Amino acid sequence: MQLFALFPAFNCLFWFFVFADPSQSDRELVLLQSLWRHGDRSPTGTFRTDIYQEDFWPQGWGQLSPRGMSQQVTLGKKLRKRYVDQLGQIGSSYNSHELYVRATDVNRTLISAISNFIGFYGKGKPGHDYPNESDWPVGFVPIAIHTVDGKRDFISPNGAMCPRYRELTDLIRNTVEYQNTFQRYSSLLKFLSDKAEKTVDIFDIWLFEDTFFVEKDNNLTLVNWAEGNDTLLKQINELHNTLLKWESGIGLQQFNGVNFPVEMPKIRGGTLLWSMIGNMLNKIACEKKLNSVREKDREIPGLKSPLGTPICKWMKRMKYLAYSAHDTTIASLFSTFGFRKTNYDLDGYPQYTSCVTVELWRDKNVGQLSINVLYWKPNEESFVDITKDIKGCEYGCTLNQFVKRSEVYRMNPNPEKYCQMPLFPNSTTVSPPITIIPTSDAPASPTAVPASSRASARPTAENVLFIFSPLVFFGFLLIEKKLC
Repeated sequence: MQLFALFPAFNCLFWFFVFADPSQSDRELVLLQSLWRHGDRSPTGTFRTDIYQEDFWPQGWGQLSPRGMSQQVTLGKKLRKRYVDQLGQIGSSYNSHELYVRATDVNRTLISAISNFIGFYGKGKPGHDYPNESDWPVGFVPIAIHTVDGKRDFISPNGAMCPRYRELTDLIRNTVEYQNTFQRYSSLLKFLSDKAEKTVDIFDIWLFEDTFFVEKDNNLTLVNWAEGNDTLLKQINELHNTLLKWESGIGLQQFNGVNFPVEMPKIRGGTLLWSMIGNMLNKIACEKKLNSVREKDREIPGLKSPLGTPICKWMKRMKYLAYSAHDTTIASLFSTFGFRKTNYDLDGYPQYTSCVTVELWRDKNVGQLSINVLYWKPNEESFVDITKDIKGCEYGCTLNQFVKRSEVYRMNPNPEKYCQMPLFPNSTTVSPPITIIPTSDAPASPTAVPASSRASARPTAENVLFIFSPLVFFGFLLIEKKLC
């Protein structure tokens, strides 16, 4: 540190090389992985007394809108500009050997993936990339989109799929933070319960936040008790953001021996994180295997690709793995990065078509492998390099460093078994949640004043069924051999 103080010019030069854009250095991009949120959609549901029920929305609840499709086309074009036009990592035409796309088993993420690659491969040639027929949509290149049944999708297990997560959410209700928050917003919850004609709990607040956001985003007039009620909408937004933080382990102290800041990111985002790590480790391991003289040594025995083919044969030409998912998916990944906010540097969930790209780079001179993580925000042409903001990557991240700093979020021995492990092995149940009755001392019910606040949408339980990649388990195997 004293040397840097004496030579400020050298100090600046050092940090320039540490964080310089890898596209401008002597490095090659080995593997690209992307994760995006779907585009604009209809509400995933609403309360019984709302004006706009499911039949109001042309495609029903939770469906991608034409605007959402267009947003994904735009994102696809932005990704193409960097990874096809500038870096040349991906071919300009669709190649099934280079690309594997996975979506959750939900209409809006599947259609978002299709829309994204209309933008990504929109410069295809008729007769080569798609039929040269007058009735074929110009520029449309069909891309294979893969998924699995939500009940088997363990990338970030939640709800009924993961009993351990259910225990965690029940335990949150017993914490001091929950009790204090309930008392603070008890008048709001009672007000909403009366208006919705159904008991509203803190964990139900997403429904109002999401519903009002989508309705206002579509220039609709809200129910009379919410329209123009800035105090109400602000309180809903504040409580919603608090809930989102809890779900990421933010703002909760250790309770009954449970370390929420570690346990929540691990169980919500750990499997996705380690799936990505597993993909990178597989890519590198297979590169070494494929150089073997004997053919039988060019594969990893017993390990198959998602398509059922030998893993190294599949990985040999693989360049791009894309995940089409939800706001919860990105927020959960961010929680494993150690971010203190659920949308990188903002509260609330990532907006429609927010995208994270994880790049694996190799130094051409010394062969060192490193990680770069970029965040593509909607309505911004370029990206933000968030690598240095990841806990443990403040000075850059080699692949080994990234693996080591991520170890705390690995679910042992695997996600499915970890989800079945009770928080308290010697107890059959978690202590029952404490029921708090709103008192007359609570803040007054919201009153109507002009304007409203805007926040990200909170999805239903279906949204937390994430992409499952069997490659993650091989990633575990490599780490055990390499680092433990």
